Amino acid sequence: MMKMSNLSSLFLEKLGIDASFYLTEDDFAGQRFLYAGIPQLEELVEMKMAGQFGFETVLLLHENTPMFDKNPADTDTFIRQSAQASITGFVMIERQPSGNPNLPDTGNCLVFTPAVSDLETKSAFFSILPNLISKSPTLNCPTYQIEISNEELADDIREYYSKSALAFFQEANQSQYLPSYDSVYSPARVSKATATIQKIKQMQPQFLEPKTNILEICCGNGMSTLALYDENVNPLCIDINAEDICIGLSHGVLKPERTIIMDATALSKNLNAGHFDTVIGFMIGTVYEFNKNIWFSIADEAVKMLKPDGYFLFTLREEHEAKWVADYLKEQGINGEIIDNRDEGTNYDSWIYFAQKQ
Repeated sequence: MMKMSNLSSLFLEKLGIDASFYLTEDDFAGQRFLYAGIPQLEELVEMKMAGQFGFETVLLLHENTPMFDKNPADTDTFIRQSAQASITGFVMIERQPSGNPNLPDTGNCLVFTPAVSDLETKSAFFSILPNLISKSPTLNCPTYQIEISNEELADDIREYYSKSALAFFQEANQSQYLPSYDSVYSPARVSKATATIQKIKQMQPQFLEPKTNILEICCGNGMSTLALYDENVNPLCIDINAEDICIGLSHGVLKPERTIIMDATALSKNLNAGHFDTVIGFMIGTVYEFNKNIWFSIADEAVKMLKPDGYFLFTLREEHEAKWVADYLKEQGINGEIIDNRDEGTNYDSWIYFAQKQ
């Protein structure tokens, strides 16, 4: 199994365990849904109580609590108080002694978390967790807690699934030639995306500030993401095309901890609404009469992701495509602007639709 580097180093520092991770959902295509974790967590607790499973440690990942507390004197009180805190994750660790005093123990970990789940799963997780945690004294497990933010944990989980997807892609394409960097990434394309960003920044200087929380949809292999990196921002990138994503990961353009293979028509099912300062889609895809309802759905979902006053940017090849998007969103109460961005060098990003959510 893949190691999740950030959490593994944290475990090694705090617990002395060089941990590998087993998540509750192994299919990278289903990475945003952790429904399986809740019944599995109940089942494992029952197996432990019946002596059928030998995990040794219960570890709580907290947000905004003391960094680390090991084996408190009053375990029952500690756990019950912890259940009232902001719990980011619940981990069961099966320690495997290394047998060498110079090497850390290893640990197989089962991670249960609502950090990247939808609201329904989050609610189910929080409703079941206090009762499960309160059973820990019965389970006779040492209890630890580590402070970690939801976002840091979500980055680790995204990294796990991205690397799993890449490993699957590389194994499936062993006999095929991976396209070279130069054959995939066009300097002219990146330059046009950069020029597009600068044009919008002239209109709205706050569009891409260094700490802006950005969602890039339909990112493909990360061609335009390169232009965003030049703005000192670190977007969360999604695309439904697993092969394009894996090419971007292979060349180090897309960052595994900030990349998701996901359908953009399902953003609000998988990400928290109102979370992003900016949503961007560079050359989102050709909008035809027969598929424009799909793009309208994607536009709806993108708007849901925005904070109040957040910015929305789509670039398209043809003017009528931008007009379709603009007219549709106007009916939904979003008043945007269509900008002619044509030049003689390339037909990428020829038309811009830009709006601010009121």
